Amino acid sequence: MNTSDSSTRAEYLSHIEKQKTSGLSIKKYCELNNLVDHKFSYYRKYKLKSTKSSEPAFASVKIKAYEKPASIKTNIDKAKTSQIDPLWLAQFLNNLFGEK
Repeated sequence: MNTSDSSTRAEYLSHIEKQKTSGLSIKKYCELNNLVDHKFSYYRKYKLKSTKSSEPAFASVKIKAYEKPASIKTNIDKAKTSQIDPLWLAQFLNNLFGEK
């Protein structure tokens, strides 16, 4: 890469930071600073790609201890397994997904 390319990149990366704090849209900032907006967008994407590679690849995860759900008493007749008592289902779902 020649010095002209690296100075252009440095100039645009500097303008990217200034545009963020200016409160102006990219288009308006480029107009006021005589910049080519598609080049500005190119270097903005370039900067985003280079900063993403320094981020960790994995997120921190906290695991809660398993708590056995409270026992559920049911009035379901074994012969009528196709019919589920709505009250029992509500209690079951509340125990399964409810807040502890």
